[in-house]
Amino acid sequence: MNTTLWQKALDDGIAAGAFPCYAAAVGCGDELYFRSVGGLRAHFPSPLPLTDDALFDMASLTKLMGTTMAALRLIDRGTLRLTDTLGRYFDCCYGKESLTVFDLMTHTSGLPAHAPLWQMGISPEDAVRAILSPELTYPTGSKVVYSCMGFIVLGKLLERASGMTLDALVQREVLQPLGLHDTCYNPAPDRICVSTEKKAGSEHYICGHVHDENAHFLGGVSGNAGLFSTLRDTARFAAMLSRRGEGYLSRELFDLAITDHTTADPEDARGLGFDLYRSGTCPGGCRLSRGSYGHTGFTGTTLYVDRDSGVYVLLLSNRVHFGRSNDTFYPHRRGFFDTVMGDLKQ
Repeated sequence: MNTTLWQKALDDGIAAGAFPCYAAAVGCGDELYFRSVGGLRAHFPSPLPLTDDALFDMASLTKLMGTTMAALRLIDRGTLRLTDTLGRYFDCCYGKESLTVFDLMTHTSGLPAHAPLWQMGISPEDAVRAILSPELTYPTGSKVVYSCMGFIVLGKLLERASGMTLDALVQREVLQPLGLHDTCYNPAPDRICVSTEKKAGSEHYICGHVHDENAHFLGGVSGNAGLFSTLRDTARFAAMLSRRGEGYLSRELFDLAITDHTTADPEDARGLGFDLYRSGTCPGGCRLSRGSYGHTGFTGTTLYVDRDSGVYVLLLSNRVHFGRSNDTFYPHRRGFFDTVMGDLKQ
């Protein structure tokens, strides 16, 4: 393996302004092939170097690392079923009582992709009602629409099913059993965090507080976003995914989670909380094998596991520090993944 090429792809991303900093790892199971950190965790208002223990805002990787894993653990234990409906857990569903956990986890529920809860003049306690009250945006199961709203509802449903707050549930079912000691919601003020975007209408850069507006509105703990993690912890999580959940989830359930449940949709392949690679180009490039599984985060975080080889490729960054319209990130992310997987498959 030519790790010099892998490193060059990361250095090229820094030089091109794709991201201010990166933390990357490549491995298979418990074997680590490559680990590298570089760049500045903040350019503004003053430059600060990235440190090895810095926390990245995982953004929508929270959906996989926190919410999905907590749901799968409850399913494995029999506390929750994929066929459980919203009507079982919520008193007022506005005609959506029959929507299931499966619908939410596969992004086929019909709930909207996004809604600005923080601008609606509601309290956080009214979030589920605000999401469920409008009409469905499409018939349930007819297509895939990636939905932060669906995962916010899923997070609230998990609280009802477990009798615990979502952060406590994730701590019990994910962080403790996997030994993810650095990962958390709402980092303590003394933790070193990677800076994200400039806050609208201010000169302040968000750092140590979740970037996602809805998750921030919900107190930093949400089904769609909110987790912060280090490279060490995220690589440990990736290694578990590479082993297909060995020692953490039953093999039968893990295999079901990475099965393509949305084959009728020509564009979007989804497992249970997992984004899957079917063909063409995905955030993890085009060198992954069919059925490879992982997820991304808006702040600039990406994790995919190659289904055939079990190799995981992990890239953490803060691309939104240069503005959320920083599209330079995407080709450089694909370039890093393609460089790694192309080299390993030669």
